[in-house]
Amino acid sequence: MPKFRVLIRGANFHMRDVDSQCIEPMGFYVTVFVEAASPEAAEYASVDLLRATPKLREAVLNPPGDPPQMFPEEIEELAEWPTDCALPMSGFGFYIDTDEDEHK
Repeated sequence: MPKFRVLIRGANFHMRDVDSQCIEPMGFYVTVFVEAASPEAAEYASVDLLRATPKLREAVLNPPGDPPQMFPEEIEELAEWPTDCALPMSGFGFYIDTDEDEHK
């Protein structure tokens, strides 16, 4: 089965800021590595893997009617798995998400 690297951007994830302890809308980037039959299937598998990540699920504090969102930024088919990073996810890069218009 083909191997894929998928860069996912998360937006509007209401989470507790570790410094201020206030609930802030956060965004993130994470690279996910999956096996899938096609690029489209790799996108869905990556998002499903993130949705099933316990630490992420526990940290999300969105109110009903204001869901977090995930977008594929890049999808690349790979010949081999990389050996210089963690699989199946590379680690999250979080930022305070100030783009209110994107969430509507």
